[in-house]
Amino acid sequence: MASSKIYDTIIIGGGPAGASAALHLAYHKRSVLVLDRGTSPMHFHTNSIYNFAGAGTYNEGRSLLRQMQGVAQSAGAKFKAANVVEVSGRYPKFKVTTDWSPRTRDKSEYTARTLIFATGTARKHPLVDGEWKNWLPVANVGNGAYYCPDCEAPLCKGKDVLVVNAGTVGSALHVANTLTRFAKKIRILMTEDAYAPIEDQDLTKLDKSPFEWTKGTIKSISFPRPSRVQSVILTNGDELRTNVFFVAFVAFPRSELAQQIGVEVDPRGNILTDKRGKTNKEGVWAAGDCRPITQQVAMATGTGNYAALMINQFLGNEYEKDQLFDHPDCRGLIHPD
Repeated sequence: MASSKIYDTIIIGGGPAGASAALHLAYHKRSVLVLDRGTSPMHFHTNSIYNFAGAGTYNEGRSLLRQMQGVAQSAGAKFKAANVVEVSGRYPKFKVTTDWSPRTRDKSEYTARTLIFATGTARKHPLVDGEWKNWLPVANVGNGAYYCPDCEAPLCKGKDVLVVNAGTVGSALHVANTLTRFAKKIRILMTEDAYAPIEDQDLTKLDKSPFEWTKGTIKSISFPRPSRVQSVILTNGDELRTNVFFVAFVAFPRSELAQQIGVEVDPRGNILTDKRGKTNKEGVWAAGDCRPITQQVAMATGTGNYAALMINQFLGNEYEKDQLFDHPDCRGLIHPD
């Protein structure tokens, strides 16, 4: 089903970056549609968030996201649960196609003058009994498992931490070293079914580190009292008890949709932009974790707001057609139809 409405901007992804961008555009009376599949970590995140300076010191992830989306909707932005499968076209007319998914039932085509990709990253969780989905009950839930040392290392103060590695020796040691200022005890579990083959890595770096470490595959997890009593049981029968898990994970930017219209990415798949979030394609911006930035809520909202601010200036209006601007961010941005 095709929509006849042409939006000023379609934002793909309704996380902190997308919601922040939607708020700014709607506040400036731009018609904006946010298409959100609802699968980002923030939709399920019940851990503590302390790096977002607003609405009190502590924020629960999913509650904070609902608040951000609600404010944007109250300003006039439209949010729709939708799984985007194809993007085509060029400025000033892009077509965005959606299809059914396990969490959405929208099957439509939407049109917009400009786009923002706020598609985030795909986190690779540790495998439990060979399946990553078996880790989800503890992922970002109840302060039982953390992922971001920049955001969450202080939450490990005085705790026994097990670093569960799903990537490389380097990522495991980076997480462990960051935790040394806070944790009471740090151990590392090198999972033998990690996404980076363990046999191809230099394990002597672990031997030279100050951290106790072991290797194995996880058969099951137990967390009767998250952040206090939890453990992993290995396939050899060993049980590693701890207060909290800290995942040294692998993440891949979700940039496949952007690449469909020729948006440039780096070797890891991060969407490349200028400092304002503008891509190499006219009328297309990117915001949040799909860019090569530190993955924090505060960082994502800032990039989302910046992209939206630039789009609002880019769209301009009929009175700005022949105007010259002194502000450097405005030069060369106005493209009236």
